[in-house]
Amino acid sequence: MREERRELAHLARKRVSRTIDRTGLRLMARVRPAAPPVRPVFIIGCPRSGTTLTSALLRRHPELAGTGAEGHLLWDAHQHPSDKGWGSDRSVADDIARGEPRFLNAAIHRISGEKRFVDKTPKNAVRIPYLNALFPDASFVFVTRDARPNVASLIEGWTLRHGISCRVPETLDIGVYQGRLWCYILPPGWREVTHAPVEEVAAFQYVRTNEIAQDDLAALEPSRVVTVRFEDLLASPQETATHLLDGLGLPPSDAIMRFAGTLDEHPVSVVTQPRPDKWRERQAQIAAVMPTLAPAMRRLGYSVEEVRG
Repeated sequence: MREERRELAHLARKRVSRTIDRTGLRLMARVRPAAPPVRPVFIIGCPRSGTTLTSALLRRHPELAGTGAEGHLLWDAHQHPSDKGWGSDRSVADDIARGEPRFLNAAIHRISGEKRFVDKTPKNAVRIPYLNALFPDASFVFVTRDARPNVASLIEGWTLRHGISCRVPETLDIGVYQGRLWCYILPPGWREVTHAPVEEVAAFQYVRTNEIAQDDLAALEPSRVVTVRFEDLLASPQETATHLLDGLGLPPSDAIMRFAGTLDEHPVSVVTQPRPDKWRERQAQIAAVMPTLAPAMRRLGYSVEEVRG
């Protein structure tokens, strides 16, 4: 109970900070309207899939600019699930609020100036129709990861109370946690897993996030989508960086290549110390949800090996 009170206090402080910042941005939007950003870049993917490392790489390009953090201040200003009946983090074109484009254009101009805006917010993986309606020339970098380490990392985050995103109206009973504080993305249908084991919650987040993102990206021009496997980024960082830059229409960058050449020296957004095959510490939990994960893995192009508990 004491730990949850601390977590609630932390969420309250963040909420106050967001409210103050959001109020300032709204005032600025009225005083200093701005044109929509040109060809913004949105890095999306399931939480714990490698979006942070991809962002850290891309933000070193001299033609790109972003906050360096997740863009909840921008997107939750009008799209927080509490403002939409706690359905989910999902947003589509019809959800765009009155005055929201003006607010976003001014805020993004303040962040990136004349540079090309880049944003990394995993929740935006279920908001592609909304983003496409706001920014019809946007590019999307879709980061994918093998379900086994991805889901193991989500389980670890839930267990250690990492990535708390909101206080939901339903009480959760997921084995490692009982309470109302949700971690990471809130996909459509989240109420189906409020009383499921944590591995089922994490598998649900992985499957729904990737399914929705793939379906929505398929409706866009292929030239606007760059898909990056986290495994390729780790194994061949410079080649993957070149693939990214080519797909986004960006010129070569020495800063990008230098960072890519030392990628193993820059672990980012880790819950605990990374290790090869770390997911196998949770092998029994992963095996229990492999029937759920396997179709999503195959659709993403990952081979499915038998995993024994």
